[in-house]
Amino acid sequence: MYKILIFMLLAIVTSSCKQSKSYDYIEISSYKSTPGGIEKETKDTFKIFSKYDSVAYLAAYQKFCISEKVSQDLKEASGESIGGTPISFELINDEGINIAIFMKFDKIDSLKNEIRATVFNRKNTYLGSFDKINSANIDSAKVKKLKKYFNSNKDEFSPDGLVWHKPKSAPKYTNRNSLYCYFQSSNGKPSNLRLRMQYHSDDWLFFRKVQFSIDGKAFEFIPMNTETDSGNGGRIWEWFDESMGKSNAELLDALANAKSAKMKLIGRQYSDVKTITSSQIRDIKRSLDLFKAMGGTY
Repeated sequence: MYKILIFMLLAIVTSSCKQSKSYDYIEISSYKSTPGGIEKETKDTFKIFSKYDSVAYLAAYQKFCISEKVSQDLKEASGESIGGTPISFELINDEGINIAIFMKFDKIDSLKNEIRATVFNRKNTYLGSFDKINSANIDSAKVKKLKKYFNSNKDEFSPDGLVWHKPKSAPKYTNRNSLYCYFQSSNGKPSNLRLRMQYHSDDWLFFRKVQFSIDGKAFEFIPMNTETDSGNGGRIWEWFDESMGKSNAELLDALANAKSAKMKLIGRQYSDVKTITSSQIRDIKRSLDLFKAMGGTY
């Protein structure tokens, strides 16, 4: 503990010293996006000032350990990963070199172990807070009423108890026209609300944009990714499967409460207009209602 305090003090003192060098701390995290998908992103950047590379490195390592601890505590308290999982960090000096790759100095391992032990021995202050929030937001009676309309498939390989909730009306295969919402839950807590659209026809559209007309109001949705396939007899299918968030709330709520709705798929050269059926609207509403009844927000 004494050594850690010394290095923290050195970092603070040298941060105000004119002779201090500047370093960019860059934190890399992994997060789940699409079902089964893992992506990496630069999550956080931070300036560290020190006269010595070794002190800057230990300050960066301590910050990384704190991020790991926070991520671990949030997952333990909430039952799911929140904001990604820290996996590594870089420490870029003023010459653009990542010194974290080759950093070696006397007692580096013992100092890192001491830093890590100190950080991870801290109490999880998040425990209990998520249970109170989630229990207040869960409508058990509504969940019980709605679940009969869904297939809930558990991922037997998921250590987090991952379950996907899809409307029973959702097609098993892609070669069918469809529009529906579904989502996942981890230890009973919902997340990753998604919208899936499937287009099945004789001719390619290669659509990249969808325009909606819902009760006379126009909406536009541009999926991040669309996929295509074809089968015997010349039939083709195109689809997207996108995660929904706050920016999509108005569209989702409009679909869920629509009296009449159509969508226009805008392709490279052609377009096609499809009526969104009353059963599709009903199931979108049920999906959103179940998601919220289980404590989900979007």
